[in-house]
Amino acid sequence: MKNILVIVFLTLGFTTFSQEKSKYEVVVIQTSAECGQCKERIENELNYTKGIKYAELNLEDMKLSVKYNSSKLTLDELKNQISKLGYDADDVKAEKQAYQKLPKCCQINGMSE
Repeated sequence: MKNILVIVFLTLGFTTFSQEKSKYEVVVIQTSAECGQCKERIENELNYTKGIKYAELNLEDMKLSVKYNSSKLTLDELKNQISKLGYDADDVKAEKQAYQKLPKCCQINGMSE
């Protein structure tokens, strides 16, 4: 009887573990990031956000890859968080006040000035 309970418990435990693992999604978000400071700012903020496994910004194409737990954070919440940092995130525009606080090099076309 004890052996059966142990087997049932282990089976349920593995099922729960595999379900939790599948809650993670990977998305790619187009940003308005311009430079290394942008990369550092965005990655530091997101990588310490609950529900995000990792965030990595490619400066060549300004695309941000994020692996996140969709049961703790929605895609819209993620985009809004990027917007609050002062950057566009796909169709979500940067919050104006946050954008204005960014260094000039981090603003749109700031690297070409």
